Amino acid sequence: MLRLSCFIAALILSWGGLAQAHFGGDEKGNGGSVIDCPQNNPWERYEVLDLYEAREVQTFKLDLIEAYSYQDVLAKMINRLEEINPTRARLYRSYAKTFEQETRMISGAEFTDVPDRGWGALPKGCRLVQGAVQYKRPSIAGHRYYINKDVWDGMNNTQRAALALHEIIYREGLLPENGFQSSNGVRLLNGYLHSTNMRNVTLKRYVDLIQRSGLQAIDIQGYQVILHGGGLGEEGDYTVEFYDSEVVKRAVLARQVEVPAPQGKIAPFVCGPEAKGPPAEINFYANGVIQRVRPRCSSVDFVIYSRESYGQITAYEVNYDIEGRMTSAMSFQFELNHPDYHLRSSKIGGLIEFYPSGEPRRAFIGRHFSDASGSWVRIDEVGQDLVALQKNDVLFDQTGRIVELNFIPR
Repeated sequence: MLRLSCFIAALILSWGGLAQAHFGGDEKGNGGSVIDCPQNNPWERYEVLDLYEAREVQTFKLDLIEAYSYQDVLAKMINRLEEINPTRARLYRSYAKTFEQETRMISGAEFTDVPDRGWGALPKGCRLVQGAVQYKRPSIAGHRYYINKDVWDGMNNTQRAALALHEIIYREGLLPENGFQSSNGVRLLNGYLHSTNMRNVTLKRYVDLIQRSGLQAIDIQGYQVILHGGGLGEEGDYTVEFYDSEVVKRAVLARQVEVPAPQGKIAPFVCGPEAKGPPAEINFYANGVIQRVRPRCSSVDFVIYSRESYGQITAYEVNYDIEGRMTSAMSFQFELNHPDYHLRSSKIGGLIEFYPSGEPRRAFIGRHFSDASGSWVRIDEVGQDLVALQKNDVLFDQTGRIVELNFIPR
C-alpha cells in the first residue's frame, strides 16, 4: 500500500509524450502517469497516479475490482456509469473495444514528459514514470496509444484497467467540445469512478463531478445536456437547476438530440455549430418529465407528424403536458399539410396546439394581416386560398378535420 509521506507544493507533473521520438510530430502527446515504488512487493510496485490522488489527496475510499484480465476490470468500471450516464458508458465501451488494436507496446524505453499535469504529490521513496501516451490523431499504422511495456508488465490487472480508463477518459477530453489542455479532470473522474462514491451517487453530485472534470456533455432524465460552452468557450448560462438531489428543473440541451413529437414519435432537434451560445433550454416537471424546450438557435428544423398530417416547424418554444405529450409549438415559421388543407406561416408568431392524441387542435397562423404571402391556408376541396383575419386561427376536431375557420379569401 502506497502511503502519503510528503506533499511537493511546486511539483509539476506531466502527461506528455515520447519527446525523443515524435510520434504524430505536429501534436503534443497526452498520457497516463504511474507511481513506481521499488521498495514495495512486485504486484504493488506500480499504482496509477489517479488512484493514489483519489485516496490520499481527494480522500476517496477506493472500491477496486480484481479479475483475471484487465479487460474484465475495465468493463466493470465502465458499467458503473450505465445507470446515471448511459451515453458516456456507450462512448467509453466503444473506445475500450478498439483499445488494444490502437495500442503500441514499447519495451526497453524511458517515456519522457511534456508537462501539463499541474500540482501533485508523491509518496516518499517513489518516482513518477510515464505509463502511456495518447495522440489525437493515430499514426499511419493506426496507433493512438503508446504504452511502456516494462511498466505494464509489472502492473496488476486493476492498475492496468485504471491506466486504460485514464486514456479512454482523456480521449473524450481531447474532443473539440472539451478541449482538454491538462489531465486534472481526467484524474478526478477516474479516481471517483474507482471509489465508493459511485455506489449511491446522486444526480446532483454526479453533475458537480462532471462540471469539475471539465467534460461538456451529460445525461439528465433521458436527455443529453451540456454543462459549458465547449472548447471555443461560448458564453451563456449553462446552469443546471434542481428540484432536489435527484430531479433537474432546468438545463441546456446538447446540439443534436431527439425530443418527443405528437403521436408518440420522436423529432430531431439540431442546432448547427454556426449558431453561437447555448442551443436550447430544457425544463422539467417535478416528476422529471420534459415540460418545455426553448430553442435559442437562429434556425432549428423541428419535424412533426400526426395521424393524417405532417409538417415542419422552426420553433422557439415547445411545450408538453405532465405525461410528456407535446401540447403546443410556437414558431418562427411552420407548414402543416393534411389531405384536406395546407397551412403555412413564414414569420414569427405561429402556434400549433395538439390534442393528447397528437392531432392538431388549433393552428394560429400569426399576426400578419396584410401579408398574404407570409401566412395563409389553402382548402383544397374548395380550391380557395385564405389569409389571416384579426382572429386568424383554425380549429380542428380530433380526427384532424377543420371545424372552425377564421380567415377571408386572398
